[in-house]
Amino acid sequence: MVQRPDLHHPEARPASAEPEKESLSATKARQGFLGRPVLIILLAGLVLALLVWIPAEWWGNAIAPENPSNEPAQQQPSPPAQANPPQQ
Repeated sequence: MVQRPDLHHPEARPASAEPEKESLSATKARQGFLGRPVLIILLAGLVLALLVWIPAEWWGNAIAPENPSNEPAQQQPSPPAQANPPQQ
């Protein structure tokens, strides 16, 4: 079995070999930006949603019928029962 001569040199490692790990500070190791851009985007989305929702509610209340169909109609009270039954 022939051994590969290039494996003996530290610069010529195969791609599957584990690379040397650099020590990074916690701030430098972060992948995101410093600051709060996500919070700004979420708050801007909330404001935009409210700007659309509030006028839609006002418009919906303005065109709503006065007597919604799901409320029962008011019934006429029945005549009071007679205290004396009719005689035969």
